[in-house]
Amino acid sequence: MAKGLANNGKLEETDALMANGRTKPPEKTGLGAFIYNREKGTCLGRTANSWCKITVFYIIFYACLAAFWIACLAIFLKTVDSDLPRFYGQGTIIGANPGVGYQPWIKDDPESTLIKFNPKDPASYSQYMNVMDKYFEKYSNTNKTRVCTGTASNSDIIKDGKVIDANQEACRFGLDTFRRANCMRDNHYGFKTGQPCVIVSLNRLIGWKPESYAQGDAPSELAGRYKSGSIAFKCGGTHEVDREVEGLIEYVPPEGIDGRFYPYAVMDGYQQPIAMIKFKSLPANRVVMIQCQAYAKNIERDPESGLGIVNFELMRVEE
Repeated sequence: MAKGLANNGKLEETDALMANGRTKPPEKTGLGAFIYNREKGTCLGRTANSWCKITVFYIIFYACLAAFWIACLAIFLKTVDSDLPRFYGQGTIIGANPGVGYQPWIKDDPESTLIKFNPKDPASYSQYMNVMDKYFEKYSNTNKTRVCTGTASNSDIIKDGKVIDANQEACRFGLDTFRRANCMRDNHYGFKTGQPCVIVSLNRLIGWKPESYAQGDAPSELAGRYKSGSIAFKCGGTHEVDREVEGLIEYVPPEGIDGRFYPYAVMDGYQQPIAMIKFKSLPANRVVMIQCQAYAKNIERDPESGLGIVNFELMRVEE
C-alpha cells in the first residue's frame, strides 16, 4: 500500500514538471527554421564553422582547377604559330588551289552577283563605286612596302610560308596601269561610259605562288597575252547565248597578275595583287552571264566545284 502511494507521488511530480513547461520543446521545422535556426545556430543547415570550412575547400578546389586550365592553355599556345597554320597546302582543308574573287560585290546582298547599272544615272551604280572606293583604300597606304623592279619579288623574303627577315618589306602594288585604262574613280570605274571595270583576284593562300607553263604549253585562249610567272585570266559568256553578246573585253593588264607579288605570308603592309576586266560593248537591257577563269600551271579549273573560276552577271540599262 505504501509502495503504491510512492508511485502515485512520482507520477504527480512528473505531471507537475510537465505542467510547468520543463519538458523538451518540440523541434522547429519549416522554411524559416532551415534558413535560420536560432536554437542550433545554423544558417541553411550549416553552422558558421561548417560554412567556413566548405568555403575554404571550394576556393582551393577552383583555384587548382583554374591553374590546371591555364597551364594546359599555355602549353597549347606554345605549339601554335600566329603567322602560319599548322596544316596548309595540298591535302588539307585549306587546299593548294586558290579560289577566284571579284569586285564590286555588295555585302548587304551577298546572294546576288548581278552588277546592274545605267551609265546616265550615277545613283544606279553609286553602291558599286562605294565598294570599289573602299577596296582601293588599302593601296593608298604604302608604309612598309617596297618598289620591286627587275627580278625582285616577295619570294626574296618569304620562305615556307613565313617572312624570313622582319626588316624586309612586301612588294608595293601600283595602280597606274588601271588609271591609264580609265578604270579608276576619276572615270567612275568605267560605269559612266557604259564600260564597267571588274576586279578579279585570287584568294590568299599562304606559301602559294604561280608555276609557269612550259614554253609553247600555255592554253590557246591566252595566245599573245601569257607571260611566264604570271596569272592570266580568261573571261567570257558563261553560255553560248552569253558569248554571242559579251562584246569586246579588255584585260588590264593583258598578262594578268604579276607573279612577283607571290607567295603570300602574314606580314605588315602586304598588298593583294589584282587585275581588272573591262567590258567595252555590253548590250543594252540584257543580262549577260560572265565566267572568269584563272590560269597558271598549278591552278585547277573545275566548273562544277568552282575551282579557279568566278561567275557574275552584268546588265547595262538604257531607257
